Amino acid sequence: MNRFTLPRDIYFGENSLEVLKTIKGKKAVIVTGGSSMKKFGFLDKVEAYLNEAGIEVKHITGVEPDPSVDTVMNGAAVMREFEPDLIISIGGGSPIDAAKAMWIFYEYPEFTFKQAVIPFGIPDLRQKAKFIAIPSTSGTASEVTAFSVITDYKAKIKYPLADFNLTPDVAIIDPSLAQTMPAKLTAHTGMDALTHALEAYVAGLHSYFSDPLAMQAITMIKENLVKSFEGN
Repeated sequence: MNRFTLPRDIYFGENSLEVLKTIKGKKAVIVTGGSSMKKFGFLDKVEAYLNEAGIEVKHITGVEPDPSVDTVMNGAAVMREFEPDLIISIGGGSPIDAAKAMWIFYEYPEFTFKQAVIPFGIPDLRQKAKFIAIPSTSGTASEVTAFSVITDYKAKIKYPLADFNLTPDVAIIDPSLAQTMPAKLTAHTGMDALTHALEAYVAGLHSYFSDPLAMQAITMIKENLVKSFEGN
């Protein structure tokens, strides 16, 4: 038996961030990486939309590239203290991956990282919070996948966490975030997206559901990546 899982809702296109005004909840933790989302005003915009929806907000910032086990555990501790019913991650793949892992240990404090790395062994999430992912780059697709990559720097190992539980409930794909990428990052993440699309099409577990998405992604990247790199 095969399974194909995506977020229940994917909001996309211009001004799609505004959907946050309609989100139901009481408390939200926003997880992000460096300063770019703050610099370009997206953090303030997200918080303003959530406030408009009557939601209290707390920030977890500074998630590093290739997020660590320590970052995940520290973030989960903040969540346990604040008790959010929404976890929102905004930025590249690293903060989204980190937030997914924090989600596990927020809901299951006694669960260990050693247990979490066992594929498809994560207990049922959404006991305390739902997850919203807002990507600022292309390529990782963490906003729509059942995966998170966390690095154990002591063991010098990158661990993929894999479980359908980790698929976000909502993905918000607002192009205004990606438009802030410098040309070099546009190129790198665009090629990352192309690589994933090609891999998906030739993968042993490809399906009639994934094939059209992979083909359309390849076509769109071919038609648009160079233009995007050149500033369009």
